Amino acid sequence: MPNDVITAAGAPAPTGPFAPAVLATGTRVLSISGQIADGADGQIIGDDDAGEQARQALRNIDALLVAAGAKRSDVVKVSVFLTDMNDRAAVAAARSEFFGDHKPAATLFAVAGLVTPQLKVEIEATAIF
Repeated sequence: MPNDVITAAGAPAPTGPFAPAVLATGTRVLSISGQIADGADGQIIGDDDAGEQARQALRNIDALLVAAGAKRSDVVKVSVFLTDMNDRAAVAAARSEFFGDHKPAATLFAVAGLVTPQLKVEIEATAIF
């Protein structure tokens, strides 16, 4: 039985051969692909501001959570990819706003670049609900 591919109205479509999110068959484990600062129209939101880019990536994650029937508090793990570690505090603030008192496990990676040169942050998540 195939896994369920999750898409969300208002979230950007994938730009490559991957699903935005996958709900594992027979489980309530949702794996959300790395989300970037694309709006529904595919345009980058946040210009050169890593905090704003993170907020948009998190809005995209939220849309996929809702589409799957999950919520923010179901997220058990996030991975954050940053092109500049000097943006760490701005991205952490965006994550704190998004999750509130909920504290999922997290890993932070410094990367040389992302799919588009203007991007400063990408965030992936796993939820169990």
